[in-house]
Amino acid sequence: MGKIVDLHCDTISLLAKTKESLKNNGGHFDLLRAKRAGIGVQFFALFCLPRDNEDTLREILKQSEKYYCELSLNQEEVYPLMQYEDILLPVNQDKIACLLHLEGAEALGSDVELIHVLYRLGLRSIGLTWNYRNLMADGVLAGDQDSGISKKGRQLLEEISELGMILDLAHLGEKGFFEAVEYYDKPLIVSHANARHLCPHRRNLSNEQLKALQMNGGVVGVTAVKDFVGSHENAYDLIDHIVYISELIGSDHVALGSDFDGADHMVLSGVEEYQNLGGLLERRGFTPGETENILSGNALRVMKAIL
Repeated sequence: MGKIVDLHCDTISLLAKTKESLKNNGGHFDLLRAKRAGIGVQFFALFCLPRDNEDTLREILKQSEKYYCELSLNQEEVYPLMQYEDILLPVNQDKIACLLHLEGAEALGSDVELIHVLYRLGLRSIGLTWNYRNLMADGVLAGDQDSGISKKGRQLLEEISELGMILDLAHLGEKGFFEAVEYYDKPLIVSHANARHLCPHRRNLSNEQLKALQMNGGVVGVTAVKDFVGSHENAYDLIDHIVYISELIGSDHVALGSDFDGADHMVLSGVEEYQNLGGLLERRGFTPGETENILSGNALRVMKAIL
């Protein structure tokens, strides 16, 4: 494919508030810049701060409507990715594949069966929680009270495995992280996180978590959020995380997950800076093949195995 895969952005959630267009806006990501930067696949997150389950579901549905309205308005540039084979169709070769993701399962409440409804709406990826505890699992902010994945959460894992949905462990507490590696029978992603060894943010991954992801065959999408990168906070420091993770578990388990439009302070000013990453990686000693895998191949391998 030769184009960039990004495993996480919050652009749709932002545009649902600002009413701007996906084609051209004042955020980190829009289609005009993404196409110039070489984006081939973009995961779009639906996200709502945890609150009453019914309110959360209503908000997620409204964001879904914004997503499909924007895709409809820009059919010459994008298409909704429902199965991996969609990427291979000749009609899609010059378009950006858009994959719909749910960041946190709060909208499901205790009704695991609702995942089937969201699947019918095009959802192909899900994270169990966003930082806090919900009825499926505990997030990273649970701390010492982390009780991992609940019985309902395990039921949800069974359902999404059967449906062929990607499971994202970003924001999940450590106990739940290792339980998911044990319970889920397919490659996992951590869509936006870095190495805790280089930056001790609670959302970054420990060496033990990274090694577990390696054994699972999954990938971590390194993120451009400054708080997750470290002290100098520029693109070169982002490459440091890619180098460290590659040396620890192999470059086959590294991908990109910008978190564009999900945080105010980024080491990349916007999606346009992705066009520079290939050169930066090769200057740090990555071969052209390794560079292509980091930019796209590793993520595509996991997608192909699941979708």
